[in-house]
Amino acid sequence: MVIGCGRIGAEEWSYPENIKPATHAGAYWANSKTKLVGLCDINPQRLKEAGRIFSGVPTYSSVKKMLEETRPDIVSIATHPDSHYRFVKMAANFGVRAIVCEKPISDSLKKAEMMVSICKEKGSFLFIGHLRHFDPLTRKYQGILRNGTLGEDLRVNCSYYNGFFNNGTHVVDLLRWFLGDIKRVSGCYNLKTSNPKKDKNIDAVLYFTNKSCATLSSLAEKKGRTEWVFYGKKGELSIKKLGMEIKYNNLKVGRPRSLMAAMILHITACLDGKEKPLSTGQDGLAVLKILFAVKKSADRKREVALMA
Repeated sequence: MVIGCGRIGAEEWSYPENIKPATHAGAYWANSKTKLVGLCDINPQRLKEAGRIFSGVPTYSSVKKMLEETRPDIVSIATHPDSHYRFVKMAANFGVRAIVCEKPISDSLKKAEMMVSICKEKGSFLFIGHLRHFDPLTRKYQGILRNGTLGEDLRVNCSYYNGFFNNGTHVVDLLRWFLGDIKRVSGCYNLKTSNPKKDKNIDAVLYFTNKSCATLSSLAEKKGRTEWVFYGKKGELSIKKLGMEIKYNNLKVGRPRSLMAAMILHITACLDGKEKPLSTGQDGLAVLKILFAVKKSADRKREVALMA
């Protein structure tokens, strides 16, 4: 079932055909191992449209009622971050086996910590929607880079758009996944690029414990250029076109594909005991700590340390 039928939740019609299914609802609908049993939203028009696209799926305006009537194994939470804790707690208390929460994990570290804790207590898997974690091709090249094939002390140039806590989250998550822990950060607000009212863009430098360094640059809205370019003494690895295209030295691979479908495949494999969870609540919490450290640096106009 899906809580929140906005763009990433259920608006399948707003995405190009070559990356569909592109929503939580669409991925459950398309997967032969899952059945979409409910859609929930407080916006009547949005809920009506989702019900039209996913014909025959029951629609609800109450999360509690949907949980009581459907008793799902998997719940996706595609609402605003300030509501994530409430819905994760509710799903865990209903005994949901796997909870998929959109990024960032929460709007506060305390609530994120409580989300991780309650899911552990109730025995629920908590996944965070950093989609590239679930993509087999990206996972392959993460392994290649972590094996030292580019050498040590890497330098990375990254770009994102439309909000640091929104799309910048994906950039920070992949950097942490590929390079490991971050020890200090430096951030500066960029008010010349398009900024959501409550999520200003931030340009930043991240320093890693393995002596690598990454720069983040914010771009104008809707440029669609969320990219990472890793430079090392032994070569270069680039991840471009929102992660669809990967180039390793002179080898270019990748094509438009559904990252959402890969996520649902991974989750069902975890429930079957065939895979270990990726992009967990703990990962989401670690990323959120980095995001808040960068914001703190931008607010105070000085470098901020994350660890000794």
